[in-house]
Amino acid sequence: MSNSRIGKMNAAVCLALMLTGLSLPVCAAEPALQASKESYDYAAAMKDVAKKFKGTPGVVVLLGDSITYANQNTAWALHGEGQSPEVKAFLKWTHVGDGGNVDGWTAAKTDVEGGRSHTASSGVTTGEYLAGGKHGLPPLSEIIKKYNPQLALYMLGTNDMNQGAAPAAAVANVEKALDMLMANGTVPVLSTIPPMKGKIPQVEAYNAELKKLAEKKKVPLLDLFGEMKALDADMMCFLTGDGVHLSFDNAAGAPTVENFKKAGYLCRCYFNVQKLMEVKGKVIDAK
Repeated sequence: MSNSRIGKMNAAVCLALMLTGLSLPVCAAEPALQASKESYDYAAAMKDVAKKFKGTPGVVVLLGDSITYANQNTAWALHGEGQSPEVKAFLKWTHVGDGGNVDGWTAAKTDVEGGRSHTASSGVTTGEYLAGGKHGLPPLSEIIKKYNPQLALYMLGTNDMNQGAAPAAAVANVEKALDMLMANGTVPVLSTIPPMKGKIPQVEAYNAELKKLAEKKKVPLLDLFGEMKALDADMMCFLTGDGVHLSFDNAAGAPTVENFKKAGYLCRCYFNVQKLMEVKGKVIDAK
């Protein structure tokens, strides 16, 4: 059942209880994706991609920089509170906590050497991710070959924008990465980058180009920036004091708006899961 349907059902139950004079301790739906509803249909194009996949079902990899590398980034998926039966079933399908090459959640956070994990590296730009070498991170082609993912969540560009790169140049690298993933039969989910203190215009310009690319390639888009803005217009509550990395207080807590505003990592991981579940339903499970 989708979050929107859960929300409608909960609202109806609450209304009925109020009319009968009864009450529930909590009448609130889980937060639902708001900004990540594409204006285009990605399902048909991604079904064509998925037909090419030959590998272990359910393998998901998270490709990114230090925001992805942080332990807190996957904390809710690995041992979070408030997971619905639907979420638990999906995460089991993705081999969460199993380790090895089938468990991309653990691979994204596991220390390999200073400054990186198996699929993410501190300070890496979009171009460096393609080529490999940052803190010993393998090139993207080798990561794809090693994990052979059925789904991949890609979020890179924060370091490009922090270094003053032109959005178009970074997005050209992103397009190459998407093409490599799709050639493998991997369905990519492209994520916008979160806000950065003092660099909101640069982030918005880059994210706008990412959205255009997603529509051009007909790939699913998780608008993380938009989801955060929908929750709090200021958005600085989702960041630590450095103005770049996400806040992490209770990163494995229950998925509520209040907790999201204390832990940008909880917010990101929760919406990562929700979008990946959507893609699984529309592409992989659809006949």
